Amino acid sequence: MEQEVVIDPKYIELMMNPTNYGEMKEFDAKGYGKNQESGEMVVIYLKVDPKNRIITDIKWQTNGCGTTLVSGALFSEEYKGKTIESGVEFTEAVFEKIKDNPPPDAACGEVVARAFMAAVKDYENRQKGIEREHMEYVTLSCPTEEPK
Repeated sequence: MEQEVVIDPKYIELMMNPTNYGEMKEFDAKGYGKNQESGEMVVIYLKVDPKNRIITDIKWQTNGCGTTLVSGALFSEEYKGKTIESGVEFTEAVFEKIKDNPPPDAACGEVVARAFMAAVKDYENRQKGIEREHMEYVTLSCPTEEPK
């Protein structure tokens, strides 16, 4: 007998209306996360207060699945209003926790976290006058169906 899957209504709402989703025209940092197996990408834009390194605004976009939409919304809520350093600590904790998730879900969360870390590298480099795009790649496997 199949077990019914129940999805938290909050996650459905975040999938349909993801928090902080969209492009930011004027940003202090921009980073990309990419899953080379699936082609899924996330871009994160940060606006940072230079005095206290607090993320005052965040936007993100993806070509990914519903799990990535929910992950991006939840992560962006966590990052906004916090310092870059606390965002990095949160992301490092996420990397440890997602290893125990099913590979497709883990990879979808990781692509968002990788984009944030790439944005942090971009921010640090921009502070030194270096401007170039930063991309980090997913390290967890995201199996895709074999063509029939």
